[in-house]
Amino acid sequence: MNNVEEQEISKSAFKEIYFQHASTESGWTHSYWDAFFEGEANVKYFVIMPHSAEANRMFIRSGNGVHCIYFLTEEAEESFFNMP
Repeated sequence: MNNVEEQEISKSAFKEIYFQHASTESGWTHSYWDAFFEGEANVKYFVIMPHSAEANRMFIRSGNGVHCIYFLTEEAEESFFNMP
């Protein structure tokens, strides 16, 4: 992702963004939130806001005490999983 800026946000802001864009079709459910995010402590939260209205597919990158929500377009999502 070029020319994007990660913004550190609070856990409550992360949760708000998560549920604004969550859908059962994508697997982002209340159960998923409870299992992977609710009980965590000492974690940093980031977001990369969508660069356009077409970037409406939410993804979460996690690791090393950091979670980051970012958004892809449908086209970018499809090509994201294509192996070279």
